[in-house]
Amino acid sequence: MKSGFRNAWVELSFAAPALILFLIIVVWPFVSSFYYALTQWDGFSKPVFIGFDNFVNLFKEPGFRIALRNTLLFALAGLFLSNALSLALALALNRAGRSQTVLRTIFYLPGVVSFVTMSIVWTMIYHNDGALNQLLRSIGLGSAGREWLGTYDSVMPALIVIMVWGGVGFGVIVFLAGLSSIPAELYEAANLDGAGPLSVFRYITFPLLMPSITVVTFLGLTTTLRMFDLPFIMTNGGPGDASNTISLIIYKHAFSYSNYGYATAGGIILFLFVGIVSLLQLRLTRSKEVQI
Repeated sequence: MKSGFRNAWVELSFAAPALILFLIIVVWPFVSSFYYALTQWDGFSKPVFIGFDNFVNLFKEPGFRIALRNTLLFALAGLFLSNALSLALALALNRAGRSQTVLRTIFYLPGVVSFVTMSIVWTMIYHNDGALNQLLRSIGLGSAGREWLGTYDSVMPALIVIMVWGGVGFGVIVFLAGLSSIPAELYEAANLDGAGPLSVFRYITFPLLMPSITVVTFLGLTTTLRMFDLPFIMTNGGPGDASNTISLIIYKHAFSYSNYGYATAGGIILFLFVGIVSLLQLRLTRSKEVQI
């Protein structure tokens, strides 16, 4: 008994340094943020308790409502456009035979490139004299050209295209892994029964791909709902507030305006928002999973 107790203390002593660092760096800032969200604080002076004013003012701020709308647009685009494109490409590549490895690498490459590099390249493409406008002029559609990142009606679609382009490769890899785990016997049996391609996809492929869909959807939602680097690097939320996101609003209030209490309140709202949406998504998609 004493030996077991002594061993437990020895194990705890080895884990203690990492545990203490975790408590200091992660747990304490997380817990204290709930207090600072209720204060007016510039990061240096003593926090002044103001109750729920930060939360009320956030929802009254027109820029925050625009940022919330943009965040939802990124999330919905990732959920429907990116996932649908990834699944379609995975289904096509699954029949590609020997060329599958090369094509899979090509589609995955954008996911390896950093957002900084990606943003620089796409900024050049979207520039007024960039490749996109030059292409439009060459095919007689020069009137459709514009400063894609500088106008209210085109900046969000332009950013969504980049987001989908950069994220589709990861989904393709996960879906291909899921497709390879589906027994070939099920497809053979379906063919013998005379099932068409749509029936095979609806009753065999899609249900058995639900674990992969759960993973891709979860990671996609948590990433897009926290979208920051793409609009920050390419537009800084502009023009005006047209491409602001919740994460970008939090950053600006913290590091541009030194309004840390207000920014912390925004961070808590984002944390709760992402948590609730993710839990609902996991509950929905996991309920549709089928065991072989």
